[in-house]
Amino acid sequence: MEKPNLFGLGSAVVIGLAVVLAMSSLSGAIVRARGGQEVIRVTGSARKDINSDFIIWNGQVAVRAETVGAAYEAVKKSTKQVQEYLTKKGIKPEEVATQAITTAPVYATVKTSIGNGQTNEVQKIVAYELSQTLEVQSSNVDLLDKVSREVTDLIASGVNFVSNPPQFIYTKISEEKVAILGDAAKDARQRAETIAKSAGATLGEVRSARMSPLQITPKYSNTVSYDGENDRTSREKAITAIVSLEFSVR
Repeated sequence: MEKPNLFGLGSAVVIGLAVVLAMSSLSGAIVRARGGQEVIRVTGSARKDINSDFIIWNGQVAVRAETVGAAYEAVKKSTKQVQEYLTKKGIKPEEVATQAITTAPVYATVKTSIGNGQTNEVQKIVAYELSQTLEVQSSNVDLLDKVSREVTDLIASGVNFVSNPPQFIYTKISEEKVAILGDAAKDARQRAETIAKSAGATLGEVRSARMSPLQITPKYSNTVSYDGENDRTSREKAITAIVSLEFSVR
């Protein structure tokens, strides 16, 4: 299968963000600013592929019984089975957290006699549903990603367990931010220098700078938003930075 063109995707991100931000000036145009001085306005971008280094995953056990006590014992038993399963698979016990048990009554409509052969329909509690969520947070992305897909095997052992999609996180965003914004600014300057040279002008000082929110998206996605994207659905991601600069020209 042919791999997606990353250059094309990167370009799509830049174009898409420009639309989202509704920029009033054309990137790379020499315009006359307030005060009569000509300036160059450009948009630069930088993109870097990253792999998630942290994962959060959770799932719920749920049981139903005629009494609260019976349901409570059943949900505790099921939770213990899940914990033992995770430990057997290599998940550290300290990485597993359990949340409070939730209780919900189950109602059914029943008919009751009110005399003279007449009946009345009333809502009656016929059972109780109890559930408990288990959450795992780990830096062992490979292991937990695999376990999250296999944990439904517990159903075969009688455990009513629902697994939710894992969240994939990259924890070094703050470290990457300065570098990638610098690369985007460098790209903008190079574009401005090219435009100035083509127009027979000399690039002057920076008049203004605008840094858009980082776009952290699935690796092959070109999704953008005004407030920035922070994808948690994909293990492989890409960081895209957009910087708009305005230079004076001489």
